[in-house]
Amino acid sequence: MSFDGGASGEKRVGFLELFFDLVFVFAVTQIVGLLHDDHSVAGWGRAGLMLWFVWWAWSQYTWTGNSVDLDRRLSRLVVLAAMGAILIAATAIPSAYEQDGWWFALPYAAVRLVSLVLYWFGVRHDRTYRAALATYIPIAAAAPLLVAIGAIAEGDARIGLWFAALLVDVGSVVAAGRGEFRVDPAHFAERHGLFVIIALGESVIAIGATASDVGLDGDVLLVVGLAYAVVAALWWGYFDWVNAAAEARLAGEPDHRRRSNLARDLFTLGHLPIIAGTVTFAAGIEEALLHPSAPMESFAAVAVTVGPAMYLVGFLLGNLRATGRVLPARTAGVAAVIAIGAIAGTRADASVTIGLIAAVAAAIGASETFLRSRTPLEA
Repeated sequence: MSFDGGASGEKRVGFLELFFDLVFVFAVTQIVGLLHDDHSVAGWGRAGLMLWFVWWAWSQYTWTGNSVDLDRRLSRLVVLAAMGAILIAATAIPSAYEQDGWWFALPYAAVRLVSLVLYWFGVRHDRTYRAALATYIPIAAAAPLLVAIGAIAEGDARIGLWFAALLVDVGSVVAAGRGEFRVDPAHFAERHGLFVIIALGESVIAIGATASDVGLDGDVLLVVGLAYAVVAALWWGYFDWVNAAAEARLAGEPDHRRRSNLARDLFTLGHLPIIAGTVTFAAGIEEALLHPSAPMESFAAVAVTVGPAMYLVGFLLGNLRATGRVLPARTAGVAAVIAIGAIAGTRADASVTIGLIAAVAAAIGASETFLRSRTPLEA
């Protein structure tokens, strides 16, 4: 069953999709754990690769759910089975690069391949949509196969195969740009907003759980409050106007091919730095709260500054793609956050650095909301 999305916004997120997202909450937590356990450059790379795989699996099901009726009983059963496989893969994330990495790779590959089958059969009666999928599925199917093959290899060979899978993923959506996919703007924007909530929620969990572990005192409470202020400002920076603006931009594009390419660039690719930045900040906060009244170690200092900077860069790239213009407040915010990290990160107390970042994030929100420094994207 196909769904010809339009500006009406009649297709909304279903309860199955909300339930489906729960396993990705756990997967994101596991990725934060990877960063927490290995602060090396290689550790950052391994966590980043896992985040890509998790994000891409979720994105593939989001595209499927945007066009396929997931309320049919057979579709429900398929998605529920996929959730179980994702749960197994997420459980195995901490050991994905070790000898038993197949516990991650095989369920993950199955989840990805099943979603392609569900997508194809869901729109099989729509000739135009079948032609669009023909530009995507043959390439996209190779990526999970590379992930599965990578489980047989070890060390650098496994990482090489998995990185090749990432490149195939990118190539698949570039090739799909020739197809006439049909995107419902309201559903698509709402789904991605919900994943942003998942990522922001991971920061809230990191703040609360770590504070509970170390014990509450004045220094800890100060960092908790400031870190929460950063998270709240990040939420404001997305949901005050960006999510609605991106939805409106999609709805305003009548050509299906151009709309689907815009959806790919603004959401599937453009939201990755937003998610990655939020996850990185969560990992840094866990470390910062261990010594709230002392300068942060290099990992925490990098994470709590690079995270918000990546988050803002995601918006800059998205707006540039949508309008060809920059966002002045957010551009200045990236520079300010990086400067804070370089100057104060490992020198000032954690509360000072995080407090300055919170001030920058709040200033961005204030300038855009109260001084009406809005962009054409919003209109």
